[in-house]
Amino acid sequence: MASIDFSSVAAVSLHDVGSRPERARRHCLLRLLPELSARNVGTVVFESRRTQDAHDRAILTVLRRHGHVTAGMTVRWERASSDAALWTADVVAGIVGG
Repeated sequence: MASIDFSSVAAVSLHDVGSRPERARRHCLLRLLPELSARNVGTVVFESRRTQDAHDRAILTVLRRHGHVTAGMTVRWERASSDAALWTADVVAGIVGG
């Protein structure tokens, strides 16, 4: 991974142990997607969580409606097995989250 030329942005949600993971994910997406849009990222690929992808899409719709994410930014959800690069996000998250 050290030989890959890339930059990363991490969103972290500090929450109580009893907090629901979906709430933490929502908070991260609300911060992450506008940040990526502001950096002119053209395509964002998330690892698909199948039925839960709809929650992410709803957040994206709200962000676009309020002008926080450009309409030109493509966001898609892929199965982890379809793109080996998806695991790099786990590595970055592990580094940031320690």
